This record gives sequence, structure tokens and C-alpha cells, in this order.
Amino acid sequence: MAIEPESSTERKKLQDTLDMLKRQDPTLQVQSSETGQTLISGMGELHLEIIKNRLLRDFNLNIKFHKPQVSYRESIERGVEVTGECRRLIAGQQLFARLRIRMEPAPQSKIPVMLISAVPPDGLPPELLSAALEELKALGEGGGKIAGYPLMKLKITVLGGESNEQSDARAMKIAASDAFDMGLDKGGKVLLEPIMRLDIVTPEDYLGDFVGDLQQRRATIARTDSRGKMTTIEAHAPLKELFGYSSAMRSLSQGRAAASMEPLRYDPAPPEVIKAFEM
Repeated sequence: MAIEPESSTERKKLQDTLDMLKRQDPTLQVQSSETGQTLISGMGELHLEIIKNRLLRDFNLNIKFHKPQVSYRESIERGVEVTGECRRLIAGQQLFARLRIRMEPAPQSKIPVMLISAVPPDGLPPELLSAALEELKALGEGGGKIAGYPLMKLKITVLGGESNEQSDARAMKIAASDAFDMGLDKGGKVLLEPIMRLDIVTPEDYLGDFVGDLQQRRATIARTDSRGKMTTIEAHAPLKELFGYSSAMRSLSQGRAAASMEPLRYDPAPPEVIKAFEM
């Protein structure tokens, strides 16, 4: 959620207050955006709402709040092999290096970006290979090319490279960066959206209303169970479609239903979600 103080005087008070809240709550993350806004990230909509209320009521800060945004991830669609190159004249010195990598999706990986070296022992000098791996690691920890969200489910294998007397660590890092960008482009950019597991307990009379509402939210119904006059529903739905769900649930059931939500996985987002970032 993006927040902005209404005046420069409030900016310092806001920063001091957020620093204190971060010490109290390690799950709260705070960073500055390129537009100068302050971004707060939490464990969900309710968490952000609690932080918002504390800033307004407990600390009496004059702040503008924007609508919550989903934290997406990015990856690639298919595996590709690419070769990055450096042929540059820097400070009067001609630099040269080539690096060949394979970049591919890694849907089962628990590491966001898996980096592997498959270079033969005599393939590259150790200092150049080290420079390439260092650069690829730094790039992998950065953002993707759709909207700059963190990369995940990605595997990068260094296959080999070329060097000569004009090669040094700078040249190899440039070649690694070129290969990395080429891999993201040729691999096909994918936006991954967080899918939540939603467990709902509702009187059986409202089951149809809940199912209809969930379908409109792009949810899939994993199972339903009857327990007397109550029915439990397990649904998997994109977080983007679940903002304000607590209010909707109370409206659908006249306040008689309850629900819990937890992160389940990341899935490719539909084209209409990606188009929103390209506008």
C-alpha cells in the first residue's frame, strides 16, 4: 500500500513512527518508491488496515492512503539458451567477453532463482567465472521486465564462455548482464499472481450465493463438505480478487459465515492483468 504524508513536516514524523512499528512488528516492511511514495507491505489486507488505523488514530498522522496493491512475481515461459557479449571501449581499453547460459522455468524450485555452473574446468578462468556468477546472482535478486516485481521459479545454468587478453571481470559482468536480459526477453515474460486458499464456513442456505460469488472472483472450488446445517468450502482464488472479501462475506450470509485465508501458490496471471501494467 502506498502512503504519502500531507506535508513535509509530517514526513519526518511518519518515518520515525514506521521505524518504531517495524521494531514492534518484523513482518511489516517499508520502502520508498521511485515516485517518492512510501510503500508499506504486510501479511494481508487486514494487517495493512491495522497499520493504517494505528498511524491515523494512535499517532494522529495526516497521511494519504492509496488502495492496496498485490505483490506479484515474474518468471519466464520456456527454456532458452543465449549468449551475452561484451565488445566495448572503456577508458581507452578494449574489452571483450562472451557468456553462454541456459535460462528455464523451475516450477518446483523452493529457491526463487537457482544459479548453477556447468562450465568445464578449462572453460573459463576462475576469476571470470566468479564475476559472471556474481553478476547473475545480483540480477536474479532484482526485478523482472513486466513491472519490476521479484523473479521466482527460475533456473539459470552457466554453460561456458569465451575470453582473451582483452577480458577482465568488468567485461564478463557486462556479458553476463547481456545474456540475462536476452534470456528474459526470449524466454517469454510471465507474471505470476498469488493464489490464496480460502476456507469458508457458512449455513447451507447460502452455499449457492457463495459459489456464484467465488466464480466471479476467478476462484476454483476445491471441495465442499456438509456438517449438519453448516457447509465448509475450500476455494483457491487470486489475491487480487479478494480485497474487501470480509465485507462481501458478511453481506452474502447476513453475518452468519466465517472465513480464513492463507497463501497457497503462485500461478500465471491472465492476459488482462498483464495488460494493466503495459498501459
